[in-house]
Amino acid sequence: MQTPEHIIRAQRDEIETLRAQVLQYEEAMAPRTLLPRAWRLTAKEEHLLRALRAVGPNILHHQRAMLTLYGKLKDMPEQKILDVMICKIRRKLMEAQAQIRIKTVLGRGWRMTPESYAAVAADHARWQQQRSAA
Repeated sequence: MQTPEHIIRAQRDEIETLRAQVLQYEEAMAPRTLLPRAWRLTAKEEHLLRALRAVGPNILHHQRAMLTLYGKLKDMPEQKILDVMICKIRRKLMEAQAQIRIKTVLGRGWRMTPESYAAVAADHARWQQQRSAA
C-alpha cells in the first residue's frame, strides 16, 4: 500500500514530465528565434512570425496559429485577430525594409514566400550577433 507521500511524489513527478512535454511541443510549434528589435514586433507578433518560420515555405494553418498563440481551443479569440496581426506584421516588416513577404492562402492560412524563408534562415546568425551586441 502506498502512503499519501508516495502518491503525492508520483503525481508531482508526472506533472513535471507533462510540463516538460508541453514546453517541447511549444518549442516545436514556434522555435525561439532572435528577431531584430528594429522590426518593433510585439511578443505575440514575434511568436506568430516564429510559427510561420517553423513551417518553412509550407502553410501555417489558422488552427495551428491559434494553438501556437493561445495554447488551447477553449477561450480563443475570434480568428479575425490573426488577420489583423498578420497585417500589422507585414506593415512593420515593410517599414523596417525587411525582405520578408507573407502570403495569404485563402481559407487556409499563411506562408512565407520561399525567398523570404531562405532570407530568414540566412540572416538568423546575423540577427543574433546584432542583438547580443546591443
